[in-house]
Amino acid sequence: MRVALETLLRLAGIVAACLLVLPAWQHGFYATALLIVCFGLLCAGSIVAAQIRLTRRLKRHEPSVVRPVDREKLRNRALLDHAPVPLLVQHVDGTLHAANRAARRLFMTENVLREPPEALVTALERDATAPEKRLIRLASPGSAPRVYALSVGKGGGAGGIVAYLALTDVEAGLNAAEAQALRDLLQVLSHEIMNSLTPIVSLSATAEDLFAEKNETDVLIREALCTIRRRAEGLDRFVRGYRDLARLPEPDLKLTDLGALVREIARLFVARWEERVALDVVIPAGRLMVRLDAAQMEQALVNLLNNGAEAALEQSAPRVQLAVEATNDAIIIKVRDNGPGIDITLREQIFEPFVSFKTGGNGIGLPLARQIIKGHGGKLVLANSDERSCWTTTFKVQI
Repeated sequence: MRVALETLLRLAGIVAACLLVLPAWQHGFYATALLIVCFGLLCAGSIVAAQIRLTRRLKRHEPSVVRPVDREKLRNRALLDHAPVPLLVQHVDGTLHAANRAARRLFMTENVLREPPEALVTALERDATAPEKRLIRLASPGSAPRVYALSVGKGGGAGGIVAYLALTDVEAGLNAAEAQALRDLLQVLSHEIMNSLTPIVSLSATAEDLFAEKNETDVLIREALCTIRRRAEGLDRFVRGYRDLARLPEPDLKLTDLGALVREIARLFVARWEERVALDVVIPAGRLMVRLDAAQMEQALVNLLNNGAEAALEQSAPRVQLAVEATNDAIIIKVRDNGPGIDITLREQIFEPFVSFKTGGNGIGLPLARQIIKGHGGKLVLANSDERSCWTTTFKVQI
């Protein structure tokens, strides 16, 4: 707008000079006429100069700040950084380099893997040139180790690269497959055992009734039949519990206020244990919305809390804690107690069905809790104990 106005004024000056110069000359104002001519020429010259500057500006080619080769590298790096799969390259000297942001975050390096994980090195040493997938377990920063599928492709030596590596996180898929296999196994076991128990219970009860009608000489037989019936009924209840574990439905994931769910679980715990076991609840301020099946998650956490309370009863001041922590990548829920603790050698056995190390236990609570957590794509582990803490046992849920 400003340039157009200036051009218009210059044109007006030229027109005015043309109209005034002749009358001034005819009336004898020669000096004035010369000044008017000079003014008109000045306006015309300024217009020509402005046009020349505009033409030069339009024809000017700004030199590129980034060379074409560098622009290609920057574009490729940006694309790689947006890939969620950790990518690595192996050079001719055997060193491994992180190729994108996911790999740099996983191995906590900016470029070279100074001390690559032993599992990764072993997998590459088996056959570094085979384009196949292998399953390896790698530690993740701030979380439990996860299983990755390693894919190796030949690099051809271009740019000094002999192999390209991709690590695909398959932890959630393996958890789902393991949970499904466990459900199928328990379904078959419960079906077969129930088919045998049902007639045993029925026939033992019938035989007991028949012998009750006879004389007292048959007391021993009646007692034997009563024992058979009691044991069969106990086994029947036992198998029904595992059948419930096998029939656990898929979680109905909905956006849930985790803080409200934790407070509800705390109310259920207090209603059962009253003042016998103290409960500490630690939750972040504000609302924490998470997609989960509230009913199943409540069942899993209540099982963990009840196990902790039963263990803590052996102490003079039994206490359990339910703590929630939100990180950048996951939600961490910890269930702690100050009981006698769990032997480190039993870390995995306690999650196996049919296994219990407490009096009267049926081995259902922890496997059921772990299966629920795995159904949510998470993990339930027994965390390492901190000797400086008052808590001797910590179960860590990551979702």
